[in-house]
Amino acid sequence: SSGINAEWPLRPGNNSRIKVVTDGERHLGAVVGTEEFREKYVTDKVAKWVSDIDQLSEIAKDEPHVAYTAFTKGICHRWGFLQRTVKDISHLFAPLEKAIFGKLLPTITGRSLTTLEQQIVQLPIRYGGLGISNPQTSAHQEYTNSTYVTEALTEQIFNQDQTASVDHGRIMSRKKVLEEAQEAEYLRQFQAIREHPDTTPRSRRLLELAREKGAGAWLTALPIQSLGYAFNEEDFRGSLSIRYGWRIKNMPMHCACGNENSIDHSLSCHTGGYPIFRHNMMRDTIADILREICKDVQIEPELIPIASDFSKLSRNNKDKARLDVSSVGLWSPRERNMMDIRVFHPNAPSYKNKTLKSLFKTHEQQKKREYNSRV
Repeated sequence: SSGINAEWPLRPGNNSRIKVVTDGERHLGAVVGTEEFREKYVTDKVAKWVSDIDQLSEIAKDEPHVAYTAFTKGICHRWGFLQRTVKDISHLFAPLEKAIFGKLLPTITGRSLTTLEQQIVQLPIRYGGLGISNPQTSAHQEYTNSTYVTEALTEQIFNQDQTASVDHGRIMSRKKVLEEAQEAEYLRQFQAIREHPDTTPRSRRLLELAREKGAGAWLTALPIQSLGYAFNEEDFRGSLSIRYGWRIKNMPMHCACGNENSIDHSLSCHTGGYPIFRHNMMRDTIADILREICKDVQIEPELIPIASDFSKLSRNNKDKARLDVSSVGLWSPRERNMMDIRVFHPNAPSYKNKTLKSLFKTHEQQKKREYNSRV
């Protein structure tokens, strides 16, 4: 008989009672029992999580950065344990997937995402995505991985073997196998997106840029207001638009130079002012960090004038030539270090046929030829 619950006292005169159920019961955050009971339990949990996503979507209207961080750092981990411990529940996560990709993400990004864009944002940040996992597709993999890693422990429990020690080496080696397989899968997904017929050459370039080391650091940082890490609505959605090549909302149709405006044009046009603005922000940020660990940090210190006999050694032989930042004690005590910063836009038309590696090298060599002999 299904669904019968009963209680008996442990022994006469004892208030402790034994509860007997025949349909199922919650166990350590998971659930055991009949298929109907397990499905009802998971369905109820999913409904609660959908409600949480709906509330987070309301927050995302005004605070998309906060909502994104709350999801990736907290809420998305709520169903991980259930997925690892309960089998064949992928289909029950369909309402949660719909809430995430149909409501939360469009609210965070400020736009509806195409199927290809949804695939991109599911990639880890280091692969150019946003780290938004799909609970419906991850459920089966989470359970499979969990059973693979814990197979030795399961055998010991099943056999009631209390003498054998836990083989931690076997567990760690299996974890490593899964990590390597997952990394290979991420790379396969990235390559599939990169070679997709709907992926334009510009989009491929943007994906490569988003994969650069440190390119996604602003997405992983906590939005701490006191440290200046919190983005407002406009800044966060604008930064996502630059990352993925989406048009920024309310962007002027024409630049101050008179040409048609776009993200690529704005980040390259000197009339508009964004190149020097980005350069100065980078310069000031580096100087602020250096002040935490170095002495005598200066912004744009003048270089020592050089005699005419040595003027041919440097391309920049002007008397009042400047580097961007100097400090004392960065590499060794009492040694003054000089830094110069170059900010460029890799998607500028003149760079579109050059690799990122060659662009970095070209600009580095230009700075060295200009200042190395004077520093």
